[in-house]
Amino acid sequence: MPLELRPLAKDDAHEAARLVFASYEDNPFRKIVFPNGMSQSTIHKIIESRSSAVDDPDKYPLKIVDTETGEMAACAVWEYTKPMSEGDWNHEMEKALTAYPEARQDILSEFMLKEQDSKRRIMGNNRWWDKLEEMKVPGFIVATDQGYGLYIKHGFREVERWEVDMGRWPQWGGNGMYMNVFLTRHPAPPQLGGTEQYAPAQ
Repeated sequence: MPLELRPLAKDDAHEAARLVFASYEDNPFRKIVFPNGMSQSTIHKIIESRSSAVDDPDKYPLKIVDTETGEMAACAVWEYTKPMSEGDWNHEMEKALTAYPEARQDILSEFMLKEQDSKRRIMGNNRWWDKLEEMKVPGFIVATDQGYGLYIKHGFREVERWEVDMGRWPQWGGNGMYMNVFLTRHPAPPQLGGTEQYAPAQ
């Protein structure tokens, strides 16, 4: 199956959202936190976020296409993050905790609080980006165990992780461990004697 990396277009937004849902279909976290699935409002927000990313200069939406069938096999939206003050981090926390009203809020809040706390400590007030070699700024990503090996293969390094025993919620089908890993990758240093400089994190 020959694959090709291409920019994501606005017309791809619905298919990109479908792939997001499909990728979490067997995720133990999703089954416990969203036992009835995501609401139509949440689905619409995900579609809209993929579409609007195309016009955002600080976002880089991509897709992987099977060139034999023309079908999208994967997608992602990378972002050049802005510097975050403590107030900004608090605002992001509030948004995260209210983003999914259809979810089991007690369980979701535990995950969101952990994730936002780790992001705050690791990312701080710096800017992060996936075009790290081109712009000479570091890259940051949160990975599940399914994607962990791929990012390690391409130069990311683990800086923090946390795991949750899903068996704490057997009444809702919970079993096994759920893992979030926080990874960073820094651009290659300039060649000795060269003039390349790192862009300041502003």
